[in-house]
Amino acid sequence: MDGIAHLTTLTQFYESMKQGIWLVRWTDGFANYGMPIPLYIHQTVGYLGGWLAWLFLGNVVLVYKVMFAIGSVISAAAFYKFLRIYYRPLAAFAGVIIMNFAPYRIMNLYIREALPEFMAAVMFPAILWATHNLVVNRSRWSGAILTGVFAIIALSHPMMLVVGSLLFAAYFLYLVWGKDDWLKITIVYGAYMLWGILIAAYFLIPLTREIKYFYYGLEPNHLTPGQYLGLNHYFDPKWYYFYVRDVANRGHFVKGGLLETLIMVGGTASLIISRIKQKYKRLAFWEVATMVGIGLIFFTTKYSAWFYENINLLSNIQFPWRMLSAYIYIPAILIAAWIDHWRKNKQRLGVLIAVIVVVAISRFPQIYAKNNTMHDVARYYFTPVNLHSTLMNTVWTGETTTYPIKKEKGEIIEGTGELTTLDNRYGIRHYRVTAETELRLVDYTFYFPGWEVKVDGVGVPIEFQDPDYRGVITYHVPTGEHDVRLYFGDTKLRKGANLISMVSALGFAIYLLIQRQHSQTIGLGERNTLSKRTGSRERKQK
Repeated sequence: MDGIAHLTTLTQFYESMKQGIWLVRWTDGFANYGMPIPLYIHQTVGYLGGWLAWLFLGNVVLVYKVMFAIGSVISAAAFYKFLRIYYRPLAAFAGVIIMNFAPYRIMNLYIREALPEFMAAVMFPAILWATHNLVVNRSRWSGAILTGVFAIIALSHPMMLVVGSLLFAAYFLYLVWGKDDWLKITIVYGAYMLWGILIAAYFLIPLTREIKYFYYGLEPNHLTPGQYLGLNHYFDPKWYYFYVRDVANRGHFVKGGLLETLIMVGGTASLIISRIKQKYKRLAFWEVATMVGIGLIFFTTKYSAWFYENINLLSNIQFPWRMLSAYIYIPAILIAAWIDHWRKNKQRLGVLIAVIVVVAISRFPQIYAKNNTMHDVARYYFTPVNLHSTLMNTVWTGETTTYPIKKEKGEIIEGTGELTTLDNRYGIRHYRVTAETELRLVDYTFYFPGWEVKVDGVGVPIEFQDPDYRGVITYHVPTGEHDVRLYFGDTKLRKGANLISMVSALGFAIYLLIQRQHSQTIGLGERNTLSKRTGSRERKQK
């Protein structure tokens, strides 16, 4: 499962905060000698988890579960809010049920425990809802919501922006199609999206520019071979507890879901019939959703291999089956549209009950944790292995588990003298050194750009390529008594990225204050009152 990696990351953030380091840059308890994991790993999980751990008195396992619960509630509420734009309450409720119990959602929640991907994907309905309010209602707060949500997704799992792009783009085009001011709306929408990404620049820029220091960054294309889905993943009703011959690792079994597949088949057939009958009429929302679903399924299959192999940005999602994070919303939209088609409320209620019964029979038995190992909480405070895979080891190091575990960070390895530890926190060292001869010291910390060593306030060179201390910080100290400090700080690149984020966040805060002083329009033209009528118009078309 991925859960242990994300839970350990969360715990490392919490431990850093306990030490008084609230801007987390380095973790000593990760991968034996420490790694700059906080710079390149899911910020939402780390910071939100660390803050919540304070509230729950350090119970990091409970915090992990609470974060899943928060994400589940937010996604269900936002998706229901969005569906209500087009469909009646019972229909919208049915859609939420289908989405909540989609196999891939259950897999991420109970089996993979992929919290970052889960937290990013739960924001998809919020983007759809805010997009509608921006384009159709011209709401003053929709732009702010879009900016905030895009930032949250980027900070949770940036590649989920790629996964959700087909869904976002198709829905936006559906809304602006035929509008006289489509170009102006598009520019404004793009600006809000870019604003959110700029707020996350402190994370995204180092992630893209400094990934070269890890083995993962040595190859431009990050597609994992053999991760495409086939017909069995969509039609096979079997749900294995443990299945080593599937595309995913650790015995996981990826499923699109037979129920969802049947809904998609029905939606596709309805789309074809609808276009034959009224090919020149504007597409209905459910028709657009069906097309998006077909596209998402295509990108999970081997037939999309060319795109993954030739578009590096797309390959960064690593596993084509990750497209299911966006796909789970499509069958839910279609079932809502179908139930809404029934004219009488009793009929809709009857169909809703039938949906609940089918979901209860097919999905409720699967709602339990699988293939998990329970660990003592101490495991999350120190681990000799890099839980984010050996590919996330720095290029100067070997396998982290081959290095001896050390209780003390500092040690004299050449010369005669005495070393006293005054401070030993995440990314901070302070020693008092008495050297009878010139000394060579080691700090059992993996080197990474940003580490500095100062002897009596003067920087000294760091050596980290000694084969006997491969990738580990070593340095020299002259004879005498000295104050030695080591600190992990920001490089020029990171400082520039931090500045971009701070300016963008400050501008966003000012924008919010200005918005409160203005009317409910945002200068995109006259308010369009289509909002509440959209659903009824589509029902008439059907």
